[in-house]
Amino acid sequence: MKKCPYCPRFFTPNVKVGSRQKTCGHPDCKKALKAENNNRWRQKNPDCYRDDYSRVKEWLDQHPGYLKQYRETHPEYVGKNRETQRFRDRRKKLRLDIQAQLKRQAPEITDQLWNLSNLDIQDQFSIKPLEITFLFTTFPCLDIQIQLDKSFCLRENGAIHT
Repeated sequence: MKKCPYCPRFFTPNVKVGSRQKTCGHPDCKKALKAENNNRWRQKNPDCYRDDYSRVKEWLDQHPGYLKQYRETHPEYVGKNRETQRFRDRRKKLRLDIQAQLKRQAPEITDQLWNLSNLDIQDQFSIKPLEITFLFTTFPCLDIQIQLDKSFCLRENGAIHT
């Protein structure tokens, strides 16, 4: 007897499969196992579908009208796709709105931080870490990460010999 990892059921593995059987065989449990295996495979092979656009485009060019016919015969796909696209659009708009709001507030916040009398780096954190982070991100010349990345790339390419 084995316990299914996806539901509270106990099951006797099939004789032909033996100890390799992972689930009780219920469709929901098999679906969960399949999803887990797919996720594991995608993590091990992240570049599998990279640069696949040209192949798909070529296939669609050879099968004109396929997408239109598919959408007509699968209204549930159209509805789901429409809803997920709305969600992506809202998320993108929200991100852009936040970025625009920060850009409008940047001069005001920078002035407020600059005029603080207790803006001393060696002071005992009288200024909030978020304010310090914002102050450093408003000055592009202080972007240390870009400088580190550039020096790392130069070292990797052999331009800097140590």
